[in-house]
Amino acid sequence: MQVRKNKSSFAQPVPAHWAGEEALESHVLNVLSLMFPGGEGFFIRSVKHFADRIDDPKFQADIKSFIGQEMQHSMAHERFNASVAQSVGNMDWFLWLFTVPTFEWLEPFARKTLDWEILQKFTLALTAAAENMTAGFAQSLFAPGQKEKILRDDVRDLYLWHAAEEMEHRDLAFDVFEKVGGNYATRMAGLAFAYGIIATYVTIGTAYLVVTDKEFPWSKLPKQLIDLFTAENAIGRVFLEGIIDYTRPNFHPSQQPMHRDALAYLEKLAS
Repeated sequence: MQVRKNKSSFAQPVPAHWAGEEALESHVLNVLSLMFPGGEGFFIRSVKHFADRIDDPKFQADIKSFIGQEMQHSMAHERFNASVAQSVGNMDWFLWLFTVPTFEWLEPFARKTLDWEILQKFTLALTAAAENMTAGFAQSLFAPGQKEKILRDDVRDLYLWHAAEEMEHRDLAFDVFEKVGGNYATRMAGLAFAYGIIATYVTIGTAYLVVTDKEFPWSKLPKQLIDLFTAENAIGRVFLEGIIDYTRPNFHPSQQPMHRDALAYLEKLAS
């Protein structure tokens, strides 16, 4: 595992509907992108807390690479978000709604009032569940015909780079959770909280972007909404399938092998 950089500046504003003809999916991904920097900062904190309990040198190196990758993802998506904002409008209210109650109010309050060890294992369980979800989205991006929907080279490079690295480190938070004694009940609590809060915020943000989108194809909304949860490799379907898969007692992220095209993409970046 290694840290790589995406240097796309997105100098030209990214259009609101950048995911091909799927306007609804574009807005879902726009909202998720807004959530990435704050969410990945949380993932780093949750994993970093347990780093000194890992005595395997390779595992320690992988934790450092995981932290570096997540930091790079945050910075790249901040640039992307600033560019998209020129097309969809200011979303500072959403960023406040997502980051302040979650990371500036709830997280510090929990640290002061709850058992520290229990809380840290719960945040790690939450991170493991969220990482599995993003890795599932990443896997679907490399499915036939998916990446071709993104017509702009810089946007495609951003998402392929991010997706490939999400698959590369999808095991890490889960393995740390298991090594520090995480159990099935805590893992399920992390799943419920992670998927619940992500679904809630994505719904709020997407609804706002759709309603304020003067060019949204309203006649196509029913079909796009159905396709979002039923079409093969659609983001909503991947979300639901990820929940079902993660509930298996013997689940491990490595049971889903990394897509060969993602491996080839990472090799291309290294060349």
